[in-house]
Amino acid sequence: MKIETQRLIVRNFELRDKEDLCEYMLQRVRAEFESYPDFTVQKADQEIEYRTGSDEFFAIELKASHKVIGNVYLGKRDFNAKELGYVLNENYQNQGYGTEACTAAINYTFAHGIHRIFAECAPGNVPSWKLMEKCGLKKEAHFIKNISFHNDEQGRPIYWDTYVYAILNQDEGRLKR
Repeated sequence: MKIETQRLIVRNFELRDKEDLCEYMLQRVRAEFESYPDFTVQKADQEIEYRTGSDEFFAIELKASHKVIGNVYLGKRDFNAKELGYVLNENYQNQGYGTEACTAAINYTFAHGIHRIFAECAPGNVPSWKLMEKCGLKKEAHFIKNISFHNDEQGRPIYWDTYVYAILNQDEGRLKR
């Protein structure tokens, strides 16, 4: 996939993206929401190889500098749906890049016949659900203590609530299959 917007290119990952990927993934090690505590510089080779072979992870590249500032995730799910996810380098947040990249990815995905796109986030992750709303997703659910990414000091799961947002393909009936 390769999508160009006014300021961005959303495309498949390439091996040359390793340094930029490592930069923003290291920021996620201690992130409050969806952290990656096990990510290290040593794991960057493995992660970039995985992403270059994936048809679910897409690099967000700045047109002006060709720097990769994050990624969009479009995971395949049942019933002709995709799950949307996104991560942005902290130095490039609050500048509209996430909304621009996700909107482009949603439009591209719908143009290729997907029926529904959904995304989940913690209720406290206000920037994430605001981005979803800017991209046209609507809140469908609030699940109570339904997900765990980490354990406490005693090894017990720490459960979080999640909001579920979704958008349907409004042009689906007019698409040729």
